[in-house]
Amino acid sequence: MAPSLVTSYFAESPAAPGGSGDSATLATPSFTPGAGEIIVVKAQTWDKGTPSGTPSGGSLTYTRQVTIAPGVFATYGTIFTATVGGSPGSTTITLSAPAGASYHSMVVERWSGAQLAATPATASANYSSASAPSSTITTAANNSVVSWLNGDAQSVAPTGSGTYLSSATNDGLANGASASNSVQYYAWQSAATAGSQTFGMSAPTGQKWAMAAIEIQDSGGAATPPGPQTLVVPQAAVMQAANW
Repeated sequence: MAPSLVTSYFAESPAAPGGSGDSATLATPSFTPGAGEIIVVKAQTWDKGTPSGTPSGGSLTYTRQVTIAPGVFATYGTIFTATVGGSPGSTTITLSAPAGASYHSMVVERWSGAQLAATPATASANYSSASAPSSTITTAANNSVVSWLNGDAQSVAPTGSGTYLSSATNDGLANGASASNSVQYYAWQSAATAGSQTFGMSAPTGQKWAMAAIEIQDSGGAATPPGPQTLVVPQAAVMQAANW
């Protein structure tokens, strides 16, 4: 079975998307993760020159896996991961302030039945001319998930949450299009067979995009064993045994 998304949490700048940006920290609600969960923290800012903050919380060790900050007019994006230990408690994940005032956002995903390769497969790519974003990542295992982000510095207004390639699921949208403060998308998709996987969007077009992605693998663990079972014995069998 593929990893299962327990839930995801989205947070964005508390200032209105039409404002001038801010340096606020972002945080999830309090939650208690399951032992062995893989935590994925995806973060973006409106400018490649303004790195996002770093995550903390839950006494977890967060590893930066991939960053996109291309040498063109573009947004900044990065992905961190952490593995929950054996005795998790109540947790709040906080993303520290970005390097400067910026419209910024994050998504935190919790994956069960999941694991990370020693060196996870990652990908990053950006536009050469305004277009709909599309790129590939080469996954290493069957039954994986690809989790990714996309930032549009052109601030093309999306219709709804946008239209995604490879049946991807949106799990966060920071829409600063009204004041040209960027549009920041977050998504994930199933990758049933190892190999090249296409990720991105078919709409809106005309984006000046920057994307990053990571593979989350199936842990291969056994299913949770069933609870105690009640044996039901037919009454006739009980009477027959009593007469032996």
